[in-house]
Amino acid sequence: MATDDGALRKALDQLGVTITNELLVNAEATISRQADELAQYNRYFVSRSMQPSKGTLRDLCDVSKQACDILAPMIKTFYAKCSESFGTAKLKSDATFFSIADGIVQHLLVEHLFAGNKFGNIVGEEDETNVNIIRKPFTVDDLIVPSEFDDLVERTRDDIRRLAERIDDKSYKGITIFVDPIDGTREFATGKGEFCSILIGFNNLIGKPVAGIMYRPLTTRPTWATGAKSENYCASDLDMAKVPKLTGVLVSDGVNTPFLEKVIEELQYEKVPCYASGNRALMLLEGKGGAYIRDTGGFAKWDCSGPQAVLEAFGGTMSKLPRFISEKVLDSYTYLETKENLDFIPDTTLFTLSNAKDKRVARMVRNVLISEVDLVKEYSCLCGLIALDKTNLQEVDKFHAAMVKVQAQFPPMYT
Repeated sequence: MATDDGALRKALDQLGVTITNELLVNAEATISRQADELAQYNRYFVSRSMQPSKGTLRDLCDVSKQACDILAPMIKTFYAKCSESFGTAKLKSDATFFSIADGIVQHLLVEHLFAGNKFGNIVGEEDETNVNIIRKPFTVDDLIVPSEFDDLVERTRDDIRRLAERIDDKSYKGITIFVDPIDGTREFATGKGEFCSILIGFNNLIGKPVAGIMYRPLTTRPTWATGAKSENYCASDLDMAKVPKLTGVLVSDGVNTPFLEKVIEELQYEKVPCYASGNRALMLLEGKGGAYIRDTGGFAKWDCSGPQAVLEAFGGTMSKLPRFISEKVLDSYTYLETKENLDFIPDTTLFTLSNAKDKRVARMVRNVLISEVDLVKEYSCLCGLIALDKTNLQEVDKFHAAMVKVQAQFPPMYT
């Protein structure tokens, strides 16, 4: 952004202000910087009034953001120690890394922040984890939390408890919460913490996301986005791309399926390899990609509930692939507490170790189409996804046409 030197000098002269060339340059730099910040897409945007009304979804988003702010220093401390390999990580049975931080964060959110029968149900990734942060020594399953962290854990616990008092005890009885305490736990345990995020999604009585938050606690400054579409509310503090890459498709750092490769080729987009589901959704809001598409599984409902709610609040979408391809319908996953998978489609998804309820069965019979819902995990995402930012959602016909064309020769590989 350029300024008119003569006009600026004339205006200052009229005010009786003397300005040097150095001051003028500094003023122009300040104006330019402020213009750039203003131009950033929702760098920090809050709609409607500044103070949310009690009992609203916006208030729930605000409480969740404050909770993440409270949790972040503790997560950073454990992350620093985890990188020193002092014993805070072990291998879980499903081949992902588990950490003390993961267990404690979920425990604080589920048992302290959202506790007290204020919500319908709460579903978390680490529901089977046994956490004790009341009696010393503190423990997470068979891991003992080193005593040097006792004060930090206690302070965090007490702050979360105080924050919980703000949550209205009558307004959210129909809400089901999905929590991923640290999405990207493998990244957390291998020195890539900047890609990790706390994901919290709030879902209505029919299991559709209505509010959520995505929060990276380990970036230089925490980066986050939150929102509730029905209340026309969104807010964020993000690391915006200097040059938006809206024709980029966010993909995993692994091997992509022929379906995905050919769709990207048909769209004439480029691949943007990156880590972790929540991080990819945040990257869409940051302009670091315009689409996130996957036909394979390996992700679960707690990876999508919060991100879907936030993307929708910002004008985007996160939807299942099958009905999008067959009918061009943006069809949501169903986020409710359940004993069987609510999005299962018979004879559509391949049986794999990642979606099998009993891995012993999967080791004997793999890569066959599943016909019985009781064989798969209740919270596995079995139908792939298409996530688009606000701009690319306007091009939804283009994405649909590309997928329809490609699937004739290279069908999606749902797992």
